[in-house]
Amino acid sequence: MVSIILNSYSPLKSQRHSDMACIADIRRFTDAEVEIIIIDNNQTHTFRDDYGVLAPYTLIENKDNKNVYESYNQGAGLAKGDKLMFIQNDVFVHERCIDKLAIYLDDWDVAYPQQLELTREQIKHLYEVPDGRMADFGWRDAGLLAITREAFDKTGGWDERFNNLLGEAAFYSRIDAAGLTWTDRTNAIVTHIKAGTNLSKNEELYAKEIAHDSELLKEYK
Repeated sequence: MVSIILNSYSPLKSQRHSDMACIADIRRFTDAEVEIIIIDNNQTHTFRDDYGVLAPYTLIENKDNKNVYESYNQGAGLAKGDKLMFIQNDVFVHERCIDKLAIYLDDWDVAYPQQLELTREQIKHLYEVPDGRMADFGWRDAGLLAITREAFDKTGGWDERFNNLLGEAAFYSRIDAAGLTWTDRTNAIVTHIKAGTNLSKNEELYAKEIAHDSELLKEYK
């Protein structure tokens, strides 16, 4: 089974809408058996599933406002699957993306999807690549990160001291230090509205978090 862990921080109504749209896409475009775990760190706007179209899912409402990496570790602790996928709420999966990443995890410890913007020829190429085979290009970005449970345990989990996107770079270092195999040359496609998860943070706070995380990241150099 695949366990999908979504960090939800939604002081803006648009971010709560993104939560629901992200999960709806997973439900629509995934054939594999999945459990969805939503770690909710700001209940300013209610998570709504009036007609049950997003169910089943587990909704954890934290009273203390955890950061994204604390949330990911919390979700991993609750997950029942032997394959974990950490997704941000500004990521929207394309047809069978989750299924394809799960197949790559049969041979790799970690797998990353392809992100639009891609050229027409690149997208055509990806649709021609058989599931589990290598594409001609790829890059690491943790908007959606797929990892086996065994591999995740070897990394020691996400570094909870980080506040922002540099925590992803720290996790890449943990993946490499653990000697894990990874591939970004997959045929799984997502749309990622980059930095959409940080829209509620003002420029001063965002800059302060980046400065803090930059200092922490030096430990991994």
